[in-house]
Amino acid sequence: MSLRTRPHPFTRAEHPVATEFGIVTAALVGVYLWRELVGELLPTVFGSPPVPGGLLVAGLVNGGVLLAGLAVFVGAYAALRGIDIGLRLPTAADLPVAALAMLTPVLLVALTKLAGLATGVPYGSLTKTSVAADAPVLPVLSVAALGLVLGVPALVLVCQVLVQGSFTAVVDADAAVALTTLMTGFVMVSSTGRLATVPDPGRLVGAVVLALSLAVALYASDRIDRDRLRYLGYVPVLVFGAIVVLSGVVAIESVAGGLYAATQLAVLGVAAYAYDRSGSILVPALAYAGLLLANRIVVVVFEAGIRGW
Repeated sequence: MSLRTRPHPFTRAEHPVATEFGIVTAALVGVYLWRELVGELLPTVFGSPPVPGGLLVAGLVNGGVLLAGLAVFVGAYAALRGIDIGLRLPTAADLPVAALAMLTPVLLVALTKLAGLATGVPYGSLTKTSVAADAPVLPVLSVAALGLVLGVPALVLVCQVLVQGSFTAVVDADAAVALTTLMTGFVMVSSTGRLATVPDPGRLVGAVVLALSLAVALYASDRIDRDRLRYLGYVPVLVFGAIVVLSGVVAIESVAGGLYAATQLAVLGVAAYAYDRSGSILVPALAYAGLLLANRIVVVVFEAGIRGW
């Protein structure tokens, strides 16, 4: 058995997608660590909010610092990698894809709500959010506005610039859209099932494990000349993929829950498609804003006072 069937080791030129996956995963780890740093430092510097109203101010400060640092990090990453961020206004030719980006989340949320009505599943039980029936209007609107102002830019920076921009450098546009949808669908969905502004830590650990397993498998494929041993290198990757698929299926408890999960993935896919077709970060932002607004409207307008979890 030869252990050196090729004169060179695993390189980016040989496996560009796998290498790019590792680079993107490392960058996402950096995003997560920045969020953790902000969460640790700001309370130490400013202390805890002394009054209930201070929670909103604290959220604005915390989110603002997080978003500013994220913009600097992603901007530097894009400059280093030669990624076009897309800081341009959409044109008239982009109106169809902009309409698609705006309408898709609204229609899917409405469909999920209808399925929930038919099967007795409150929409708030899916989003893990609720609003009291007598809740003051101003705080509710303020929280919704804060989520839009901070959440939408963060999602665009991470999903489109960092992830999609990276994959676009090594594959064609359609493949980059598919890879972006799959990767962000895995790491950017929180434990509550909603889109997260930064990678979910548990999913991020999974992405790191997958990147390492894939690297080992490809390295073994390149360096070992016996088919049986080469194939064994792919076993961890296949097992990981099976676990992810099965755990996702098991987590779906209802038709509405399945539609809700599909909505998150669909919005990520539409955002990636819209970014590719328009070249503007404003168009995918419409998809994320539409989803956040639709979620909030359903819970506040149609389910105030209901808590289903």
